[in-house]
Amino acid sequence: MKFWINKENDAEPTRDWNEAYCMSINRDSWSTIYSSVPSIWYHLGKQSMEYIYEDLFIIGLSVFALDKRISRSLFDDAWTREIEVSIPVLEKNKWDRTCDKWNELLSFLTGDIWKIKFRSTSAEYGFHKNANRSKIDISGCDCVSLFSGGLDSFCGAIKLLEDGKSPVLVGHNEYPKLRYIQENMVKDFRSNYDSQSISFLGFTAGARAPKNIEGEPLRKTENTSRGRSLLFLCAAISIAGIMGADTPVYIPENGFIGLNISLTNSRKGSCSTRTTHPFFLEGLSEILGEVGIHNRIENFFAYKTKREIVNLIAETQSFKNNYMNTISCSHPCVARYNRTGSREYPVNCGFCYPCLIRKASLQDVEISEKNDVEDTISFINTESESTKSSDLFAVLSSVHRYKGLSDKELRRMIRCTGKLSKEKVEWFERVYREGMNDLTDFFKNEPDMEKYL
Repeated sequence: MKFWINKENDAEPTRDWNEAYCMSINRDSWSTIYSSVPSIWYHLGKQSMEYIYEDLFIIGLSVFALDKRISRSLFDDAWTREIEVSIPVLEKNKWDRTCDKWNELLSFLTGDIWKIKFRSTSAEYGFHKNANRSKIDISGCDCVSLFSGGLDSFCGAIKLLEDGKSPVLVGHNEYPKLRYIQENMVKDFRSNYDSQSISFLGFTAGARAPKNIEGEPLRKTENTSRGRSLLFLCAAISIAGIMGADTPVYIPENGFIGLNISLTNSRKGSCSTRTTHPFFLEGLSEILGEVGIHNRIENFFAYKTKREIVNLIAETQSFKNNYMNTISCSHPCVARYNRTGSREYPVNCGFCYPCLIRKASLQDVEISEKNDVEDTISFINTESESTKSSDLFAVLSSVHRYKGLSDKELRRMIRCTGKLSKEKVEWFERVYREGMNDLTDFFKNEPDMEKYL
């Protein structure tokens, strides 16, 4: 299936692309793909972005939109999508050399077959004729860190502050109330680390249905966050580029989730993100280096479990003040649709995969919530036939599988997640074992649950 990205109305599809669905990216008029990131650039004092950073963001924004708006059900196997896309860039001669690497990397990220083609354009998404009188001052900051509002990025921000860093925290506001949570956390950081500069930049992004040459929209959408995580990273890199070519970008996430070993054989094609897997980060870094972007990308939690991360900074005042407000849930806004009970959102549901990992990581500090495991038993008794319980049963199955897993079998599973050196396989073997032990410890707190396992 072909797609044509139209940037600031730069060009209509050529004859080879007349069967393509079109998606537009326009800053000041209606478009099918939209984002507030250009406004952030402008408020940081940029009337025009460096071409290579704008190109990177347009690529990330295009992938995000396509991933969201192309349903897997439209393809023969209802899973593997074949996506051919023409993306307009300002530095085509540089990006042309990276097409094959992008195709490999995006296939790893989304599980699809990608065929990216770049075309030259002179249209600038970030151009403003006049200078902005209202500027955001980040001159005192020395790094950029992704800040989702989840437990890992929250702990990552605290670690940077404890290390004496002054970060710009970049957040994607996927739903309105998330920004409020993020800003409250940053307010607390400023109170506890008042000698350091801390800035929070939240952005929005979305995509509407693409249309073919006859104006017919492509029906259906896809519930996925894989492309979103690439956009998140590209936005952060563009901001780091404004700060300086050597400004590092941190993407804090525990290695247990980043490794992304499937919970069960039936979940090998799940939609969980692969953005922090070393294979992806190394591949993206290679692409960036080839086009002349030198901002380093680093996940300093890559070889730690979530529990180890929590215990690393659990005694800090900022952690104690706000860890309970972090949102790690895979569907934090479902409560909006409750017919009975509370409609407050966002909340951690407590029983999806990320929530269970979160509970296991907090068991050394969660003194006030000792009924977590009892709640899990109750949940099994009441929701065992419901789709709500699918993640819980998959996690329990993975714990059961882990009991009989040999070293050789575990190393094979780790290698199947992506290309890794022998040394990294060994590091991840430790992380996976510790992560499974954390889950086992959590479930063993209740005799009925241990008996169930």
